[in-house]
Amino acid sequence: MSAESEHIEVLRRGPRVWNAWRRQHPSVVPNLTRISLSVSERQMGPINGGPVDLASARLRRASLRFATLTGANFGAADLSGADLTDARLDGTNLSNADLSEAVLDRTDFAGAKLAGANLSGASLLKARNLTQAQLAEGVGDESTLLPPHLERPQSWTSSKVELIEQPAKTRDPRDLASLAARSDKAATVSWLVGGPLTTAQSWPTPSSR
Repeated sequence: MSAESEHIEVLRRGPRVWNAWRRQHPSVVPNLTRISLSVSERQMGPINGGPVDLASARLRRASLRFATLTGANFGAADLSGADLTDARLDGTNLSNADLSEAVLDRTDFAGAKLAGANLSGASLLKARNLTQAQLAEGVGDESTLLPPHLERPQSWTSSKVELIEQPAKTRDPRDLASLAARSDKAATVSWLVGGPLTTAQSWPTPSSR
């Protein structure tokens, strides 16, 4: 049995078994790509032994229509292209989750955390209990479909501009700090030997002394 099949089979046994398995294998990244659960298997709320821990799980194109996932942990999970139509995501942690291209029509977002969630291209047109504040926590684009009563956050546009203007390779903050330190040191040395150099200046050659 492949690792992917094993992970799916464990989840099919219910949230209690699944959560116990995750505690025993904390370093494993669950691969549940394209999983399609039966109606009974989709009930993973507190009444059925949940909330279920699906943090960092790969759930690309998963079929979770009408699933009860109240209080579930989807932190940093890959739900891109997943179908969560009519699902209950109330009280869930979707921080830094990838929901790009996901179908979220009539999905219940009451109290859900969307900080850093990728909503690019997602269908939220008929989402329930979704607030402007929740949207502002996530990141979307012009292709994200929103309910008529909600506006596209200004931060989404700002984030897009910043991404375009960034160089192809983003420097590590520690590298920037190191670079700044070296620049300060160089400026100090230049003062000691006769003042800072300007763009138009250059060090004198031996022949010009």
